[in-house]
Parts: sequence; structure tokens; C-alpha cells
Amino acid sequence: MPTPQHAAAPAAPAAPVLAAPSASSTGTDASRHLLQPDTGARDLVLWGSSSMSSEGGGDATPLPIRIHEHLALSAAPATVHPFGVGATNSSHTLLMRGLDSPSLLTIGSPDPDTARVQVTLDPGPAPAGPITIPGTVDGVAGTLDGSTGTWCFTPDDGSTAITGGTFTSSLAEVAQDARQVLWMGKNNILDVDGVLEDTHRMWEATRSPETDTLVLGHWCTEVDARGSLTGDAVADVNSEQASRYGDRFLDVQRLLTGEDGLRCSPLAPLQLLDQGATQDALERGVVPPLLIASDGIHLNGWGNLAVSWAIVRRMRELQWL
Repeated sequence: MPTPQHAAAPAAPAAPVLAAPSASSTGTDASRHLLQPDTGARDLVLWGSSSMSSEGGGDATPLPIRIHEHLALSAAPATVHPFGVGATNSSHTLLMRGLDSPSLLTIGSPDPDTARVQVTLDPGPAPAGPITIPGTVDGVAGTLDGSTGTWCFTPDDGSTAITGGTFTSSLAEVAQDARQVLWMGKNNILDVDGVLEDTHRMWEATRSPETDTLVLGHWCTEVDARGSLTGDAVADVNSEQASRYGDRFLDVQRLLTGEDGLRCSPLAPLQLLDQGATQDALERGVVPPLLIASDGIHLNGWGNLAVSWAIVRRMRELQWL
């Protein structure tokens, strides 16, 4: 019987050869942005009134659409600061930004427990909407509150009452190094020169005025139909800002009444141009009713979705994202 032969031991595995690093990055731009965020991303501040605060965004869509929430997702890890306040006009925006620092004149005695005291602003706008502004009065920190229809100042420290002084908004510090999106002045649109001046003061207040601002144009509701006083004022402001700011102006009226805008991907399911109500609205130069909230003066969720999409698209073109 032949002598059994032992099988040869297998050779030791060779040391693994590491692949040379790829000359190109792996993954998509979005995945790399998620996994390796840019820690130097600049904050974004949103200024304006009710359109900027997305009033009406809970209408028509399954979930409420808030512009600041969509921008926060796109701009992460940068922080988005939503400072839009309904019913305010462009002068309130200047006050919030700290570009106007009025004197506060006290009326009556402060509350003995909180030191809250009624004040007037000299000079300054009357209160509007739910406006509250953190700030200081000659170094005393507190909050200027106009949400009740009268201006009041409440110190953070209830034991420190003010007797008057100069108010300076603390939001100026938040905005100092940030980029900004402006959607301001619709509530005082008939003051065309004032809206243009106030918007440009905001433009000039950034770290790099030539690159740090995106201005949103105003859009027309039924009360702003073609030929109306407010409709003409909207057209005048939009025209001047388009000329003045170029690609840093986003024409929202054109987005929501133009053929390309009404066919954009967020609005495609609505087939707006096939609707008789849309064609009727376009003849009057106003935004179609399927994009308007039930109050008739704000965009609904679909309208906000289209505006959010357009802002993100323009921010990418400007290389903010």
C-alpha cells in the first residue's frame, strides 16, 4: 500500500496591497457636505415682515411650509436666524438691525416687580405686530416689546429700572458677520423711496455689501392688481431693485406669475397653467389663487415651497452654499 502523502501547507497569504488614493473625492456634493461640514460657514439672517415669517404656510400642503426651516436644512451647519415679524414695515427692520437707535422716553412709573415701563421712541415707528427686540438702554440689557400695541421696555434685571436713554438692538451683534436675505417693505410699499432707501441701508450694513445680501422682490395679491396704487408701487420697487442689485435680486413676482416659475419642480403637481383661475389671475397681474392662503394676503404652503426652492437655487448660484 503506498505511503500516504501529506497535502502541502497553503502558502501564507500575501500582505494586502492598499489601493492608491483616488484622485477624485468619493460621494456626492451633498453627502460630503453632510459628513464633512464646512465649519467656517457663515450664518444667515432673514429680515422682513409676514412673508418672511411664512404666515399662511400652514395652508394647502399636508405639512406647514416655513421658509426659514427649508433654508436651515440647506445652509447647515450655518445657523439661520429668522427675524421676520408680521405687520412690520421697513423702518421696524432698521430698528431691529440696530441701524436706528432712538431715544426712549418713559411714560409713568415702572412696575415695582419687573421694572417694566411704557416708553415712546424718539424718533421711531409705532409698534406693529408681535414685535419684540432684545437690546440695551444706555447699557441696561432688556427687551423692547411692542406686541401689545404700546412700546414697553423690560430690563433683564428687575431691580434695575430705566428713566430713559438710547436703545440699541442686540440683534446687530447677531447680524454683524452674517449674510442676509431681505424681504422688507411690503407693508409701506406706497412709500417707494422710503422702501428703497431702507433696503439699501440694510444692504450697506453687511461685512461685504457687494456680496452679502439677497433681496427678494414683492409679489401682488388681489389688492395689488395691475393698475392699482399698490400694484404700481410694487412694480416700481421691483424694477429699481432689479436694476440696482442684479443677480442679488430675486424676482418673486416673476417666479409666481411667469410661465417658467409656475412650471418649476415644486409646483409641477398643481398643473397651474391648466387652471382657469390661474389664467384669470395672470390677466390681472396677481399670483394665482392656488398659491394663496385662505386670508388672501399671504402665500400658502405651495407658494412658500416655490419661494424656498428659488432662494436655495439662487444661493447656490451665488456660492453661498
